[in-house]
Amino acid sequence: MTHYKLKNMLSRFLGIFSCLLCPLALAHDTFLLPVQNTVSVSQPVEVRMTSALSFPDLTWGVAQERIALASVQLNGETITPLSYSEGEAFLSIGFTPQNAGVSTVAMSSKLRSGDIGHENVDGYLDEIGASSDIKDAFKALPGNPSLHRSYVKHTKTFICVEPCDDKSTFMSEPVGQTLEFVKASGSADVFQLLFEGQPLTNHDVKVKNTSKETFMLKTDESGRLELNEQISGTFMLAAVALTLPDRTDGTYHSDQATLVFSR
Repeated sequence: MTHYKLKNMLSRFLGIFSCLLCPLALAHDTFLLPVQNTVSVSQPVEVRMTSALSFPDLTWGVAQERIALASVQLNGETITPLSYSEGEAFLSIGFTPQNAGVSTVAMSSKLRSGDIGHENVDGYLDEIGASSDIKDAFKALPGNPSLHRSYVKHTKTFICVEPCDDKSTFMSEPVGQTLEFVKASGSADVFQLLFEGQPLTNHDVKVKNTSKETFMLKTDESGRLELNEQISGTFMLAAVALTLPDRTDGTYHSDQATLVFSR
């Protein structure tokens, strides 16, 4: 076994171990970060997929085998082939656009499941946006049960292949992720959050910038949110949608979505 492979395996083990010790598993944001937000036709593109405690840090690389959906489009048309290179801090995804326009890169993970220890349940329910009624119902269960949970992470970003101004409408087209952000058509400052293809209304959204500031926003009755003038440069939108079990002691499923965008 080479020194690099051994080092890579150790890094992944330590990353997994630290996640097991972390009370709030969802504190780790998974996102796609382009090396360049604007490229030229026929210029190789690299997008880095990572999981980190703080945006835009590149901390733990995502294994290619963990990806269930890999979609890279240019003006709505699928781009192939894609290249992958696994590293300690990020998974590198590469492709070469042959035309000008907007490239949409979207990756969704395979479903994962596991239990949250009773002592960490309150924090976990806070993190996934559970209401006080849900928390109270779980607390009413006899004994000190663990919480059964499952989750899928959905990530997306846009890249401009110059010139791309006349192709911006492609940012408004969903790619079919269970939870995803799209650009609202006709406005440079408005985004929309979709759950199973429908607007997710009055829903909390976090916006994080490269200065590691966090802004709390909420979608309106159309699932839209407008960014204020404080939010500029490269930033990440993040949201979590919770699907409740039929029984209080069932499995709580969350879909987690991020979109990295520059303006």
